[in-house]
Amino acid sequence: MLWDIRAAMKPALSIIDLIPNVHRTPALTLLRRAVVDGRPLPQRLSPEDRELAFHEAQVPLTSPIGARVLLALYRGGHLKLKKPPVKSLPALEAYIATEPAFRAKVAAVLAEDAARQDRLAAIIADPDCATPEELSPRLIDKVITARLGHGALGTLPIAGLACHKGLALPASDRSEADRLRSEPQVICWWIDAQGQRQGDLG
Repeated sequence: MLWDIRAAMKPALSIIDLIPNVHRTPALTLLRRAVVDGRPLPQRLSPEDRELAFHEAQVPLTSPIGARVLLALYRGGHLKLKKPPVKSLPALEAYIATEPAFRAKVAAVLAEDAARQDRLAAIIADPDCATPEELSPRLIDKVITARLGHGALGTLPIAGLACHKGLALPASDRSEADRLRSEPQVICWWIDAQGQRQGDLG
């Protein structure tokens, strides 16, 4: 899942807390199961919605789509509560109402990512079509890897400038033992039109 989509989601427990008197941990477990397996609800989410409804991480995340599943679990009597259920959950329902905005954000993020991938593919096919403003260590690494092979080092012209991928030398102020133990660091850099080195230091 793209980082920008994760950033548009909320910690699952914070959404569960919108339900009064709920046992949080069992509710989180049930929400995860309902999203992934569809149990115990009668209707399963589509594969696309499953990915957007719940994201497993150190802090599990959910979205208005997952909140809709949570509300269905609540109304179906599947959640463990410390007190009898209340008739309405305005805070949870208000968050669920933001689903159209969330879906619009997801669509925009996916479109932007697709455009970025298309541009990268175009530059890999024709490095001269890149502009100097697009140059970055990541771009150089992607182009050289695609054109010279995985793990390859070397120099290629990109955006009309010589771009390099090489290994950084160990720092001179480190001990001999440290230099021998250290892993070589791959760096990518270029010399701009003003003769200044740009990119990774090395």
